[in-house]
Amino acid sequence: MRNKIFFGISLFNFIFYMSMESIWSGIEDMFGVSWLQYLVLLLLTIDLFVLYFSLLIKKKKVTYLVFGIIACIFTIALFYMFYLGIGSLRYIARNFFEYSLMLAGACFVLYMLLFFPKTKLWHKRSFRLILASSLSFILVVIGFFISFVMIDKLPVVYAVEDTYQIVWTTTIPATGSVKVGYTTYYDLYSGSIDSETKVHKVVVPMSVLDLEKEYEITSTNYIYRGPYSGLAGRTVSKTFDFRPVDLTDGLQFYTISDTHEYAYAASHTGLYFGNDLDFLVLDGDISSFLDEISDIGIINKIAYNITKGERPVVYARGNHETKGLVANELYKYVGSKNQQFYYTFNLSGVFGIVLDLGEDHPDDWWEYYGTAHFTEYRQEQTNFINEVLTSEAFLDDDVIFRLGVCHMPITNIYNDSSAYDEDNLFLDEIKTEWTSLLNLMSLDLMVSGHRHQLLQFLEDMMSLETLYYHDNYSLSSSPMGIISSANFPTFLVSRRSDVQTPSVGENQFGRKIIGLATSVDFDQKVMTLVYTNTNLEVIDIIRPFTGESLTEFTIPL
Repeated sequence: MRNKIFFGISLFNFIFYMSMESIWSGIEDMFGVSWLQYLVLLLLTIDLFVLYFSLLIKKKKVTYLVFGIIACIFTIALFYMFYLGIGSLRYIARNFFEYSLMLAGACFVLYMLLFFPKTKLWHKRSFRLILASSLSFILVVIGFFISFVMIDKLPVVYAVEDTYQIVWTTTIPATGSVKVGYTTYYDLYSGSIDSETKVHKVVVPMSVLDLEKEYEITSTNYIYRGPYSGLAGRTVSKTFDFRPVDLTDGLQFYTISDTHEYAYAASHTGLYFGNDLDFLVLDGDISSFLDEISDIGIINKIAYNITKGERPVVYARGNHETKGLVANELYKYVGSKNQQFYYTFNLSGVFGIVLDLGEDHPDDWWEYYGTAHFTEYRQEQTNFINEVLTSEAFLDDDVIFRLGVCHMPITNIYNDSSAYDEDNLFLDEIKTEWTSLLNLMSLDLMVSGHRHQLLQFLEDMMSLETLYYHDNYSLSSSPMGIISSANFPTFLVSRRSDVQTPSVGENQFGRKIIGLATSVDFDQKVMTLVYTNTNLEVIDIIRPFTGESLTEFTIPL
């Protein structure tokens, strides 16, 4: 009995460790040995096979006892590793379930092939008839659903330049089209309707949808699409109302960042303005990394839960959303331009510029294993900002508010490492350059996230050469970087909690998050910003670098 228990523990260890592949790099980071993570896998495999064969031969008690104790030691170590990587809980749990299901399936197939035909039950004709009928029914159901299209993720209306990119997904590959008024727009590739994709992004002119205030999405799956004929399957469609940004009663928009795939809290927090919401900003790291398409789907799930497909959404990519097996597919599912995540937009007089600083370490950082080339990507954006300045789109006659959006803060220059080095601040040059260029746009506000803190970089801080937390905010006296010479305020919104204080740890199970509500009164020429939590309550703030206590920020335009 004891050898079976030890084998079960060893099998659990193997599956558990494989499920934690996303945090294996922590072993290298902790011990500084790149191959150690693979050595651990080898040792777990050896332990598993030794205990398996000890179980088969039913001998060598000393062997299974020694390797059983080793398995128990590994279990303790793996749970500690899991504790350190608890932020990846969702991914680890999903992998563990999938691997366990695959193992169970393989065992079932082997049992049915090798052992079950020898049982008395198999020789009963009635049982074989029931089994054959059940399998036939299952095949019919599967066959039905693989040819019966349904809408999976409902639409999100992303704002990019002077267009809306309406995105939704279907359960099986299908076409995508959007009807606005009497005009239909299609998801095309090189002149043909794409019918072999589950994600549909249809571009509609802003002016058209703003005027009609309603759109209909339609998808049709094709059972066969041959060279000279085709066979269409089911068509599914759904109509949505749309309310464009309306500045006649002022402006109300909400910003959420760093939800790290926890959709429940984000979806509730973003409802602060209710029906008065003009648009939503998703400011990056909505998912922790993108290993499966469902991880991308979380972004659109949160966006739809808040907007119901009836309000525009602005998306900025976070550094975590550069990671994962399907990160290269992200541009299809969110607002983007030419597969990139920097662009401008104009929502009925709200000019915006969205930027993307990419990863939060240098390109040669060991975790990127030679795949990062964000230095060139940032330089492209420097050229892009200069093009925007040349175009003077931010000075158009209808523009009355100017917004900057970037996941990683541009006006706060700091180290991401624990050791502060004032001579080696990460992205110092590019942030300084971008700040000087953005100053020429007369931005009214920039919103960022990334730091999992509620920070504000305002005009009255320009005299501070180095940033230190005020004692009322944190006991830490470590320097927190510097502030660039920006002529616009920057607010950071990114905290999984219902309070500001860093001493209260972030909620690891996605039940709490703080967002930023921005209201603009154009008659009074004033902007009011408050941080709110999942209960839709305004939370009290201490400005961490000055110690000032307040509930809301009032900033003149």
